Amino acid sequence: MGIIFFDGVCGLCNRFVWFVLRHDRERVFRFAPLQGARFRREAEGRGQFAGSDSVVVVWEEDGRREVLLRGRAVVRVLWQLPRFRWLAALLGVLPEPWLDRLYDLAAAHRYRLFGKEATCRRPNEEEERYFLD
Repeated sequence: MGIIFFDGVCGLCNRFVWFVLRHDRERVFRFAPLQGARFRREAEGRGQFAGSDSVVVVWEEDGRREVLLRGRAVVRVLWQLPRFRWLAALLGVLPEPWLDRLYDLAAAHRYRLFGKEATCRRPNEEEERYFLD
């Protein structure tokens, strides 16, 4: 199971959340904004992603907990979506610095290309249970 922490005001990030929600047939992901209380609790005392403005995935499996940032976070999410494993496999062969460079390139232009939203789309009743904040 995983938690995707996302920038709640970023148009691209919000589209990514709704994309995952639409394709996550096994419902392994939960969602919370980086601006929310859940992320503040997760990040407390952990320098690895405190103050992050990129996607953060906390993945727990077989008693192990892994924190993934930026490109590796996206690859993990795509890998969990069966229809997009091919893309995860393709991106996963890239060295981490290259993958993060691609991520950073998209992130640097995300507000200009996808806008900045004052509010997120509200989940419907069915979707509501997958949001932690």
